[in-house]
Amino acid sequence: MSEAIYKKPWPGIVAFTMAFFSQWLGHSTYTVIEQSFGHYHYWVAFALGSVGFWVVWQGLDKAETQATWMGLLGGLLIWVGWFEFSFEFFGELYNVPPYPVDELYAAAPNANMLQASLPIMLGIFLLYGMFNRNTKCNFMRWFHRNLRFSPGMPVRNNQRNFARIAAIEILFVIWFCYLFWLYAFYFGSDSPVVAVAYVGWTGWALYLLWKLIKIPRVGHAVRYGIPTGIVGWGSFEMPTYFGAYDEIWLKPFDYPITTLVVLAIFCACFVYVARHQRPGIGSHAAAASA
Repeated sequence: MSEAIYKKPWPGIVAFTMAFFSQWLGHSTYTVIEQSFGHYHYWVAFALGSVGFWVVWQGLDKAETQATWMGLLGGLLIWVGWFEFSFEFFGELYNVPPYPVDELYAAAPNANMLQASLPIMLGIFLLYGMFNRNTKCNFMRWFHRNLRFSPGMPVRNNQRNFARIAAIEILFVIWFCYLFWLYAFYFGSDSPVVAVAYVGWTGWALYLLWKLIKIPRVGHAVRYGIPTGIVGWGSFEMPTYFGAYDEIWLKPFDYPITTLVVLAIFCACFVYVARHQRPGIGSHAAAASA
């Protein structure tokens, strides 16, 4: 395969496409499990999350690029299997009612359970992110610079594990995006707050994409592509709440050809990433950037 397709902007474009369609397929997988396995769907979901954990585990000692895509895939399976269905399970177990916001929108029980997880996410965010001396996350470093806060100098020769980093990244970015929009909609689905948030969010997505396509290394591009693709998905998904178009990703049985095309594109992106291995860069290479 020609090395020309691994020169920028292609790594960034592929990374964005992979992360963007991971959200489409995550929603579709949720629907397939829920509608196909009846009373056993929670067991299937738990098994799916366990497979995700195993994928991340297998990626711990892999080279940078392989470890990164394994972390992305494993983290996605963990989110769908363990997070999504846990919120649904406990919403049903405790008979949590929907919360009507206005005539157009009512928060579902699982969404209410997810919103209740905000203090947990913030606590972990502060302890793992803001107080992390060795973070290479641009988002965290922005806070460190602008808040004039530093947890101290990085530890020398700190070994980084890209599978774990990518898995935690996809979990936290999805978690954050869900919480942001769920709380934004509490102002009302037709509120100016939601409109301003959408414009700002879309601008943020375009800025991240602009930064992403400048990244030349595949592993780095995939890790940067995770938040870029997921934030971009938010801009794409939000108009469905106002009836702009149908939520095809939630109806894989109604749109099987579209779902298969998306799956094929997603798999092609994985092949692109998996076939590009840079020798000499292990999963603990301290010099690589997140």
